[in-house]
Amino acid sequence: MIRPITLYSCVILGVAAHGAAAGDYSIYGKAQVQLEHTDKGLMRYTDKGTHIDAPFSRIGVKGKHDISAQAQVVYKYEVQVKGFESDDTSEPFSARNTCLGVQSAYGTVLFGRNDSRFKYSEGKIDQFNETQSDITQTIGGQDRIADSITYTSPKWGQWQWALTFAPKDDAKTEKNGVAALLSYGDRALKQTPYYVALSYTDALADIQALRVNAVYQWQRLQGGVLVQRSENLAGDKDGNSVLVSLRYYASDAWQPKLQYARDTSQLRHDSDSEQLSAGVDYVVDKQTSFYFLATKLELNQVSDTSTAIGLKYKF
Repeated sequence: MIRPITLYSCVILGVAAHGAAAGDYSIYGKAQVQLEHTDKGLMRYTDKGTHIDAPFSRIGVKGKHDISAQAQVVYKYEVQVKGFESDDTSEPFSARNTCLGVQSAYGTVLFGRNDSRFKYSEGKIDQFNETQSDITQTIGGQDRIADSITYTSPKWGQWQWALTFAPKDDAKTEKNGVAALLSYGDRALKQTPYYVALSYTDALADIQALRVNAVYQWQRLQGGVLVQRSENLAGDKDGNSVLVSLRYYASDAWQPKLQYARDTSQLRHDSDSEQLSAGVDYVVDKQTSFYFLATKLELNQVSDTSTAIGLKYKF
């Protein structure tokens, strides 16, 4: 049976519901603060030394409006908030997913800035999402594409497919950019304990790549594997990436986790890269959690280490 897809093809981190005559809308966001120390500052998303920062904190509004018995206008406007640091006083906001489209039983079409369906394919495999241990630290293709069109199909059983398209003038390449995703299972691991995805991207953010990844939760243990082949459009950089992640639900509160990533494409760094991360989340409730992480990035001639302790609140 064909089921209409959910409101968005993008992950929503928190919801505070409201109502209005013009339609239903929600204000949501994530407030995050961490104390972190990084030895050399080679990693993305962090600088050398000890800092207090708010990694990937954001606020947004999403909503829908019925335009017929079968269709709705849907929208999402989201910005990253960077005002914690003195350097961000003049520019405290930056663009995240910002899209407008139509949803029906035939699927959802969104126009604007959106995670490419290649990036979206990762699901819950990244146990250190939006930190200095993020999958983007070593693996290419994790891009949010502006001026794009995203189509997500309805679900047929556990199967679903999606496409991202960006005209070449907006993709800033000599050809149109595309990304395709075929998935099986529940990306959020709520309806099924598994999620498997095959994705491909070409000419989005100067990369051509093929990815296979899977996540499975068995009782209290959640594990994931990702394998990717990548090259840039010039053809002078190419290689393979692999990521393995584990999370153990020791209790409702304590959740230790471990992640290993390796890349030989040199798309993120000027050499092969390898990263090992370990940490633990202390979950107070669905909205509030504390965390600790330690991560080490190994490049050919140098390495960097970072540790952080933080608080995350979703609303």
